[in-house]
Amino acid sequence: MEIVPRQNFRDARDVWARFTKYDPRLHSFPSPDVIVNLGECSSVQPSAILWCMVYLLSWERSGFDCLLLPPKDRAAVASLTDAGLFPILRERGIDVISDDAGISDSMDTILPITRFDGLGEADELTNRVESGLYNLGLGSSNIRHIVCELFSELACNAAEHSESPIGAYGFIRFSSSQRGRRFECAVADGGIGIRQSIERNPELAHSGVEWSALELAVKELVSGTASSTRGIGLFSIFDEMHTPGRELIIHSGNGILIINKYSEIRIGRANSFPGTLVYLSIPA
Repeated sequence: MEIVPRQNFRDARDVWARFTKYDPRLHSFPSPDVIVNLGECSSVQPSAILWCMVYLLSWERSGFDCLLLPPKDRAAVASLTDAGLFPILRERGIDVISDDAGISDSMDTILPITRFDGLGEADELTNRVESGLYNLGLGSSNIRHIVCELFSELACNAAEHSESPIGAYGFIRFSSSQRGRRFECAVADGGIGIRQSIERNPELAHSGVEWSALELAVKELVSGTASSTRGIGLFSIFDEMHTPGRELIIHSGNGILIINKYSEIRIGRANSFPGTLVYLSIPA
C-alpha cells in the first residue's frame, strides 16, 4: 500500500482518510507492505515528520515491511535530514531511499528527533533542551523559558501516560521563514491515546469519542490518575498557547484540537493518528 500525502504536508489531515483508517496498533492492513511516498512534497512540517515516523515505526513493529521515499525537493529533504528522521527509521530496519541532503540554512535544530522512555529520561531530555536553548541563544530569554517548560510538560505526559510500545519522541527546532522566526516543538508516541488514558479515571470512564476526550483533557485538574492534584499538564499547555501568534495541535486517535495563530479553537474529527502527537509553534 502506497501512501502519498499532499504537496504541502502539515499533518495527518493531509493524508487520504482511506489510509489512516487502518490502525497499526490493531495489526490489520490490506497489504503486506507500507510505503510512505513523500516524493512530490515541497514541504514537510514537524507534525508531519513525526507522523511519518510514528506511523512507520508502528507498522514495522506489527511485522510489516516499510519504506520511506523522501521528497525530490532538496529543501524538503534537507528538513528531514536536519530533524534526524532517517537514522531513526534505518535503525529499526525501515528502508529509506535517500542520499541525505545537507542541513538546511533556514533552521537550527535544538533537539533532533530523540526517543525517551519513562520520567527519568524525560527529565534528562528536558535538561538537554534547556542547555541547548541557552547555548544557541535563539529568540528572547523569556520565550526560551516558555519553550522549555512546555516541552517538559509534554515529555512527562508522554512518558507517564502513553504506554507506547515504540517509546515517545521529542523534536524542537528554530526556524526562520515567511512566517517569521519561531520555535517549533513536537512530542509524539504510538501509545493508547488521550481518551483511553483519561478513561482510567472511573469518574471519566464515559468521556465519549476522541474529540470529546480532547476537549475534556485540556480542562484543569482532569487526569486519568483520579488524583485531585493532577491534570495540570495539558491544561497549562492549552492556556499558555492561547495567545495570538502561537499555534497548537493536539492529535490523538481520530480527534484533533487546534488553536490557530488568531487564537481560534477548533475541536473535531480528523484522519486517525496511531497514538498522540502535540505540536507547538511559538514566535520567537
